[in-house]
Amino acid sequence: WREAPMNGPISIIAVTGAADGQETRVREAQERMVVETLSEPGCLRYELNQSLDDPRVLFFTEMWASEDVWRAHMEGAAMQRFQASGAGRLLSDFTLFRAKRVAGGA
Repeated sequence: WREAPMNGPISIIAVTGAADGQETRVREAQERMVVETLSEPGCLRYELNQSLDDPRVLFFTEMWASEDVWRAHMEGAAMQRFQASGAGRLLSDFTLFRAKRVAGGA
C-alpha cells in the first residue's frame, strides 16, 4: 500500500546512523550532497545536522515545494552520486519521516 503524494510543501526528516568509525566519511559525503541539492528545483530547505549526544547520528531537515519534487530529488543526480560513492553502505541505520506542517512557522 502506498499513500498518494501530498500536494503543497512537504517536510522531510531523514535520520542516519554512521557505522562505528565511519562518521567522518559519511558526513563528508552528506555535506557534498547538501551543496548539490540546494540548487535543485523545488528545494526550499536542505540542512545536515549532527547530534550533540552521539556524533554517529546525522540528520537532514528538508522542505520541498511538493512531494513530486522531493521524489525527483530521491532519484536525481545528487542522490545517485551519494549512493555511487559507497557512503550509503557505511550507514548502520536510516529512518525517514514525511510530514506536513500543522502549526507555526512562517
